[in-house]
Amino acid sequence: MLEALTLEKPLAILGTEDAVIGFRALGFTVYSVKSLEESRAALQEVINQKSAVCLVQEDLYAGLKEEIGAYRKEPLPIFLPFSRGGTPLLEQLVRDIRLRATGTL
Repeated sequence: MLEALTLEKPLAILGTEDAVIGFRALGFTVYSVKSLEESRAALQEVINQKSAVCLVQEDLYAGLKEEIGAYRKEPLPIFLPFSRGGTPLLEQLVRDIRLRATGTL
C-alpha cells in the first residue's frame, strides 16, 4: 500500500471554507465542505486519492469518528484533527494515548 501513495498529493485538508482557505492558498489539496454528509463524500475521495495524511477540522473529525476509525490499524492514511482556535480534541487524543501507554496522565 505504501508504494501506491501519490507523491503529488501527500497531504489533504478537509474542513469548512473559512477553516481551509489558508491551506488552499499554500497549494494543498483542500476539500471544502458544508455538512457532515459532504465531509463523508470528501473523506472517501481522500482515501481514493491515496493521500498519506489528512487534516480534518475538529468538529468534522468528531462526526467522522466511525469512518476514520476504520483506518486506525492501517499505516495510511493518517487522519489528524485541527482547529482554528485551539486543539481540545487533539489534546484529548494525546491524553488517551498517554493513559494507555503509561497508565497515568
